[in-house]
Amino acid sequence: MRWRDLPSLSLLRAFDATARHGSFAEAGRALNVTHAAVTQAVRGLEAELGVTLVQRAGRTVALTEAGKRLAQSLGEGFGAIAAGVADLRQTEARRVLRVATTTFIAETHVLPRLADFWAKHPGIEVAMTPSPASVDLGREGFDLAIRVLEEGWVEPEGLEIRRLIRTPLLATCAPQLADLDPMEIPWLDGPGTAWDREQLRKAGIDPDALRKVQFGSPHLEMSAARQGLGAMLATEIICRADLEAGRLVVLPVEGLPFVDYVAVMPQGPRRPAVEAFAGWLATIF
Repeated sequence: MRWRDLPSLSLLRAFDATARHGSFAEAGRALNVTHAAVTQAVRGLEAELGVTLVQRAGRTVALTEAGKRLAQSLGEGFGAIAAGVADLRQTEARRVLRVATTTFIAETHVLPRLADFWAKHPGIEVAMTPSPASVDLGREGFDLAIRVLEEGWVEPEGLEIRRLIRTPLLATCAPQLADLDPMEIPWLDGPGTAWDREQLRKAGIDPDALRKVQFGSPHLEMSAARQGLGAMLATEIICRADLEAGRLVVLPVEGLPFVDYVAVMPQGPRRPAVEAFAGWLATIF
């Protein structure tokens, strides 16, 4: 298709509306413009095509034979466009919302509240992928990610980041270990511990001098801490319920940082479902 050989869409829309409604005034109301603007557009289309398309008949207009042929073609074309747009919207509305997140925040904070989101948005299906690994949202087909960022983070190009909450990082353990020196307590060593070790070192604790207990998953790590098998670092929001219930206590380790939980989305247009989920996240943190 050679678009430059076609009249402008605004002229074609004006004529299509005139043909459908039978008058310049009604076409103007349908397009939310003045009837004079519609009249001028139709006259401009006639001048560009070199043919008369409409003839005045009192307050209404009548289509010429050429006008009837063009009106039929435009009706079919605009109808196909409307059908295509409606199909696209319906398909996107039904598409599952894919969310990448960390295991801890998914298990302790989002999944227990997800029924509330579905009660408010029953038509939106959500699939969560808990993993500490960084993902390329666009390339891997994710709509949104919930991530933890250190203070001083900068929004990367191509991404929109919305802060959900700022929370402290805490050293925690079961109550039966609380009276021990942090250097005497076993420390749980699981996925992502390179960052944990760096935070301990900044807080004045040599992670290489600690006795470590190896665990292969964040879920087991948290469970082991509750059972008194060792200490671990966790954000306050992750261990809040355990602290309130007395299953965990805070060790006196000074100098640990605050971190931000954020919603990360690709910049640009996005589905209403994504905005709905991002808005809901802001209410539960």
